[in-house]
Amino acid sequence: MHKYLVSLLLLIPLISFSQEKMGFQQSDSLTYQYYLKGDWKNLIELSKAAFHQNIDSKFMRQRAGYAYLMTGDYTAAEIQFQKAFEFDRADEFTQTYLYYAALNRGSENRRFYAGYLSEEVRNKLGILPFNPVSLIDNEFNLKTNKSDSRSNQIYYRAGIGTELGYRLTLYQAVAYFRQTVSGVSTRQPEYIAMLNYNLSPKWQFKGTYHFLNTNDGYTAYPGNLGLLAISRQLNRFNLEANGSILKSTFATTRQYGLKAGVVFPGRSNIYLTSAVTGIAEEGASRAIFSQSAGLKCTDKLWAEGYITLGNLKNYNTFNGLYIYNSVDPSIFRTGCTLSCFLGPHLSLVGNFTFDQQQIESTSGNSYYYQYSYSAGIKWRL
Repeated sequence: MHKYLVSLLLLIPLISFSQEKMGFQQSDSLTYQYYLKGDWKNLIELSKAAFHQNIDSKFMRQRAGYAYLMTGDYTAAEIQFQKAFEFDRADEFTQTYLYYAALNRGSENRRFYAGYLSEEVRNKLGILPFNPVSLIDNEFNLKTNKSDSRSNQIYYRAGIGTELGYRLTLYQAVAYFRQTVSGVSTRQPEYIAMLNYNLSPKWQFKGTYHFLNTNDGYTAYPGNLGLLAISRQLNRFNLEANGSILKSTFATTRQYGLKAGVVFPGRSNIYLTSAVTGIAEEGASRAIFSQSAGLKCTDKLWAEGYITLGNLKNYNTFNGLYIYNSVDPSIFRTGCTLSCFLGPHLSLVGNFTFDQQQIESTSGNSYYYQYSYSAGIKWRL
């Protein structure tokens, strides 16, 4: 009985808060009471109302961030702890939980925040300033079709990640592609190097080098891709601009793109990402549009669906990790991805993609359908 009475008394100020402006002391006191009680819902609502009326402090941001963390809205938690971090960068509580929010969200700022943790906390969490092998991943992909002149495609990739500091990371991989077209076997070994530098929690710079060595059994046709990208984080929004040049024996392909994403409030972390890409090649240009949407189904399972429209000849995606330079370009693509996080170190990825492939010829274009199945594993060390 006493518990319900106390809860009612705490709710009365919250109801009246939206009707008239409360002072800092009252807001601070009530958020602290909700924090002690573990009443995350009312703490979040009261904090939002207070911040809207410019009633703010480091401790109120910390409590709001912790409440969002406890309810599973890791994006909101990171935003609130970022605000608290702006008040006081030396606060150990803020440093620690800002790192946890970014870690649970899968944010690229995770390593940047780790650099602000105390040495004692870093040692406790096993965080190293330099980690030569921070992750190992593998991917296998099989593409099937019903074309009489095109065999199934096989793709394999193995990579390692290196943490060169708290702001700079390096990912390197080797890959292999194989397909037989009209009796001619094409093999393509690849090497990829990707650098990611966090200038701040809001600004990131990315660079990629991707080497291709296409071989038809008689002749090698090497190709080199260089890519630069810059991204800007704006609370729940992310903006990116990128540009790349692919020089191969057959053509020089220039690609420029703009990408925008948003994460919606809530523990499901629903997100949308849109990208517009322009490609200039052999004196002609074309546009490509892609749209993806995803959400957290459970604490361990994420799902994403996507669609891509346009001629994907020599198109690269995921900041140059993949280059689509097969003999028949895709002109329509859609698919879905499931990511399962089995623990803090191990995750599995499964993907299905449907492509409409175009066979280009002087007598006119024809089309066939391609079905892609991928499986991947990632181990963080």
